[in-house]
Amino acid sequence: MDFILMTEGDTPVGLTHEHRYRELIEEVLLAERVGFDAFGSSEQHVAVGTATVSCPEVLYPYLMALTSRIRFTHLVTLLPTRINHALRVAERVATEDILSNGRIELGTGRGNTTLALRAFEVDPAENKSQWREGIELIRRAFLDDPFSFVGEHYKIPPRSLVPKPLQWPYPPISAAAGSPSSVETAAELGIGAVVGGLYLGYDLVESMLKLYDEALAATAHPYPITPRKMVAISGGMHCAETTALARKQAKPLFDMVKLSTGAYERLATLSKDYAYMGAVKNVDFDDQEFMFERSQGFVVGDPDHCIQHIQRYADMGAEALVLRVDSLPHEQLMRSIELFGKYVIPHFKHPRNVVRSSDDVLADIRAARPAHEEALRQFQSAHNLENQPEAVR
Repeated sequence: MDFILMTEGDTPVGLTHEHRYRELIEEVLLAERVGFDAFGSSEQHVAVGTATVSCPEVLYPYLMALTSRIRFTHLVTLLPTRINHALRVAERVATEDILSNGRIELGTGRGNTTLALRAFEVDPAENKSQWREGIELIRRAFLDDPFSFVGEHYKIPPRSLVPKPLQWPYPPISAAAGSPSSVETAAELGIGAVVGGLYLGYDLVESMLKLYDEALAATAHPYPITPRKMVAISGGMHCAETTALARKQAKPLFDMVKLSTGAYERLATLSKDYAYMGAVKNVDFDDQEFMFERSQGFVVGDPDHCIQHIQRYADMGAEALVLRVDSLPHEQLMRSIELFGKYVIPHFKHPRNVVRSSDDVLADIRAARPAHEEALRQFQSAHNLENQPEAVR
């Protein structure tokens, strides 16, 4: 399982965006040191609270120059034509791939706030088809030389992409997939799916991961595929020395969740493609026990408790977790990243290398003794027979 640190640069009242971005840089550098596989941020425009990263394509190259191992993933690049022309996205991602020495991944989506969609004059009834054409155009630009495209939203004559990406056949592509139909579409396209984000529990996420596998297996793919089952922990991951402390510190995350999901209910009324998001109205965001333990929106606790949560995703077959680590004081975020990297990630990456307690080791030694003693008796018995004279045998 891969672990992706996600932060959106949520800036508290009274702090400057400049200061928060400097903190964000420190968080990413620490994440690389302690073992996170990738860093990603969403692309949010004219946001009110919760997010300030409107230009991840500018932020990432700065961080690429400061790092050597950690990968970068767009979570997500918006593909409505009025926000990002798909050909410009292909150019930017190819450039990032070169600058990072092959460490870029492209997550895509169509937008999840009315603030951004209305600011860019995006029609919620059309942006899903724009997103799908955008995926097609980007892959053709990466694969074909020259490429061309004729569709409802794009009509590109034969051209050659400059520059070309390093990764072959192209940097991994995925899509935000909050509904079963979006999961099926991602699988049919042969790209990764990032599921979760509605706080409706583990069963929904598990069913969507199974749906992804079924749709992927049932589809013939004309393009090289980059399949991946990813789960978003969109409420937040917070790891502390004790679960009680982690819960206490993480309570402010509920305000962020309420603010962000308020946009879901508004979107659900604007287009049938967003109708599924209206289900959040049935979630009791003030029920702390549900939110922390059963909503699927959080991983909050001490390292052992975090391991228990993540094991559920491993058992579902999730291949990557997108862990939002944001909206709390910087020093708490840094401590959370450090504890998660030191004690949680190795449990799933290098379990044989994790030092166990003396009591556990001694208990296993004692449990293994009867089998060892029986093997020893069998050996001695066979050895005695072999050394007896022929007449005695």
